Amino acid sequence: MLQNFSLISKIFVLIAIYIVVGVIAFLLCNVLFSSDNIWTTLALNFLLCWDLMLVGFFFFQAFKYIRFPYSFYEKRRIETDLWFNLLGVQIFRLVLINSFFKRLNTRVYLKGRGKAYHKVFIEETKRSETSHMVSFFTTFIAQLIFLYLECFDDFIVLTIFSVVFNIYPMLLQRKNRFSMLKKNKYLN
Repeated sequence: MLQNFSLISKIFVLIAIYIVVGVIAFLLCNVLFSSDNIWTTLALNFLLCWDLMLVGFFFFQAFKYIRFPYSFYEKRRIETDLWFNLLGVQIFRLVLINSFFKRLNTRVYLKGRGKAYHKVFIEETKRSETSHMVSFFTTFIAQLIFLYLECFDDFIVLTIFSVVFNIYPMLLQRKNRFSMLKKNKYLN
């Protein structure tokens, strides 16, 4: 979307987008702070989480190929199939592929694609993982603000949404990438 813009244009567009995201987050928080209704807290924190996830989404619309250091994407000793299963990543995957969320990022699906897509798939899992990590850090800042302001209900609810919409997608991308690399040794 923003990839064909010049660097200066990308920066200005991102600043404008981030101002809008920040204003929306500020307005959502103002309503949150004045509400004692649990349903309002749930709904507004859900919207806040998705609003803050736009930071990672738009960043990668502009800078598609930025990645963390290579070591970030390497498999850790603890990251076994058992570990992913104990964390419930397979259950998350089943919920994801049977919901409307599966349509949000079709680049990380292999169904109906040939072997030629496997290398692209590996890169797309890294991109998605990185985007969710950026989004996680953004929501983490909001969580710290909630803690500082002693808004513990909002902190807990936003933490749950951040885990579901950032941590579990990252874990799923890692699991999928490691499974693909294990099956296709030539991709390493």
